[in-house]
Amino acid sequence: MALGSIFDAPADSVPDGPRHHRHLVRRLGPFVPIGIALALGLVAAMLLVGSESAWRGAPGFILAVASLPTLPLFGVPVMGGTTRWVLAIVTSLALWYGIGTLASRRSTSRVVTSWPEWRREYVRLSVGVWVGALVGLGVAATVLSVNL
Repeated sequence: MALGSIFDAPADSVPDGPRHHRHLVRRLGPFVPIGIALALGLVAAMLLVGSESAWRGAPGFILAVASLPTLPLFGVPVMGGTTRWVLAIVTSLALWYGIGTLASRRSTSRVVTSWPEWRREYVRLSVGVWVGALVGLGVAATVLSVNL
């Protein structure tokens, strides 16, 4: 059995047909959120590196949390360190892979499916993750700013 490309459709499917699109969504769907997170992380890094103002720092940090939603779980805004960043990156990549897999499974449960159906499922799941990470960050900032 020869190894084919991940873009190769099943042998009994019509090129650019429904089975071909289902196959592509199933194969590539888990990896698309990782690419989106990497793009957001790259923009965040460009904003944060050498930043000395809140105009670049605040959006950069929000984009960093959007691309690495587990970042606040490891206490990165308060405490730094390479180990914390590596753990946040690894767990966030696993989270995005899981969201992509879930979105591809949910979207391909329909007979005719393609990327718009995948995108609808992905947006529903990712918005929940982003809102949860940012609300958690806001709650942590509020709790840390209160003097007892």
